[in-house]
Amino acid sequence: MRIKYEVSAGGLLLRRHDSRYGALLIGRGIPPRVWTLPKGHVEPHESTEQAGLREVHEETGCWGEIVTRLSEISYWFYVGKAKRRKSVTFFLMRYLSGDPARHDHEVDDAAWFDLPQARKTLKYVNERRLIDLALEFLAAAPDAFGEPEVVTRTAERISS
Repeated sequence: MRIKYEVSAGGLLLRRHDSRYGALLIGRGIPPRVWTLPKGHVEPHESTEQAGLREVHEETGCWGEIVTRLSEISYWFYVGKAKRRKSVTFFLMRYLSGDPARHDHEVDDAAWFDLPQARKTLKYVNERRLIDLALEFLAAAPDAFGEPEVVTRTAERISS
C-alpha cells in the first residue's frame, strides 16, 4: 500500500481580557458544527511558522503572532483506499487584529470561546491536549501575553 505524507501547521490563537483568555476555533458542517483549530498545508516556499500564521489568518479572518511552539500532532487517515500520514505543528499565538466574520470559504464559522469551553468544544482529543499545554505555558510564563486588555467606558461629557 502506498502512503502519502502531508505536513501542515496551525495555531491556537488566544486573546486576553483581564485575567481570562479566549480561544478562536473554526467550525465546519451544518449544526452541530465540528469545532477544530485552524490548520493547513505548508507550501514549498514556507516555514511551518509562516504557514501556521497564514492558515490561522485565512481560516479565522484574524492576525496573530507566534508566542511559542506548542506541539506536533501526527495521525493517520484514508482518502479512498490511499493511506495518509499527516503531521501538524501547532503554535500558541497572540491575537493582534481581525474579525472572525471574515473567515474564508473553507470554514463555515469562526468563533471565540473562553478556554474551558474551547477545551470542551474541540472535537479531537489531541487538540484538547493543546489547550492543556497552553494553560501550562501560561502558568509558567504569566507575562507572555503582556498586560491584560482592560475594557473601559468613555465617560460622556456633560456640558453646562
